[in-house]
Amino acid sequence: MADSEYQKRTDGNQWVVFDVTPAPVPKFMYLAVMGAIACVFGLLVGPIGWFTLLPVGVFGIWFGYVRDMRPPPHRTPSTFRVSPTSIEANGRSFGKDDIHRLIIKNGISNEVIPNIAIVNPSTSSVLGAAYKMKVSRVTNSLELETGGRAHVLAGGMDQTTAFGLLHDVSKVLGLSVA
Repeated sequence: MADSEYQKRTDGNQWVVFDVTPAPVPKFMYLAVMGAIACVFGLLVGPIGWFTLLPVGVFGIWFGYVRDMRPPPHRTPSTFRVSPTSIEANGRSFGKDDIHRLIIKNGISNEVIPNIAIVNPSTSSVLGAAYKMKVSRVTNSLELETGGRAHVLAGGMDQTTAFGLLHDVSKVLGLSVA
């Protein structure tokens, strides 16, 4: 599976532009396979299966193979600009002096990364919980907090990409990374 990544480039004398590509969402193959099996049985059973098992199977295939359960900012590429005095993202400008902190937050658990709980998926009795944990590994975002609100700068990243992006953005702003 390809990981998330970001590219940085200079724009003028003081701006650094960050282009972030989110990681692809993991597929819930167990559910997709079970949906395919339900479709086959639905076709074999006849009219009753066509109206019961076939729709359930198609839904299982769609949900397991196509649906991305991550929040919207984690699904699409993002671009933002940083200078030593401000950050411009999503049509807004945030002055360095107004920024309370930059954080990495998980979009599934909504926890700031240093406080995230590590769960062993093999001990889970529900397959959906194991899949949710797998998706949460590529649902980290870099967020800027100001005025009592958090603003997503980029999402859909694994931890390596998110921490690298935090480091580079902090470096441009002249902030210390704790």
